[in-house]
Amino acid sequence: MATVFVLGPSFLQSGEKALLQVRQELADMFREGGHHAFLMEEQADKKGEDIVDKFYRLVEENAVSDIVVYWPDGAKMQTTYDELILLRARMDVIKVPTIWILHHASVATITEDEFKVNEPGNRSRYLDGVARLGVRPLVWDADQELRDLARLLATEL
Repeated sequence: MATVFVLGPSFLQSGEKALLQVRQELADMFREGGHHAFLMEEQADKKGEDIVDKFYRLVEENAVSDIVVYWPDGAKMQTTYDELILLRARMDVIKVPTIWILHHASVATITEDEFKVNEPGNRSRYLDGVARLGVRPLVWDADQELRDLARLLATEL
């Protein structure tokens, strides 16, 4: 059984909040596969804890084995980029989970040592360090393909 932390955006660039529901559906697929899966939004805050502390606490307390990043086109991704960079920054003191990037074909090109954002703004310089953590990209084009990949991953973990 894996412990899966599902990261990704909640908002589209247009401001529409539709993506949180997709991440919840992805977490449900992992739960149906017999894994413990959760989203940061589902976890209670602790008094005096900021969001960075909460992120590290959840990774460590839950002994997260896998992080699944949902990355559709047109999403606000900065917070997710920050979370990935937080993992990279603390790799010397925490066990870095396996990072699966379920990304739309149009948004990125990810290789062993390069993480290239294809969307406007080219915000990828810091993400090259994340790529070297050994991220595992899974590319999709259509919503059904995303769901199929998630179900397949749930059986593989």
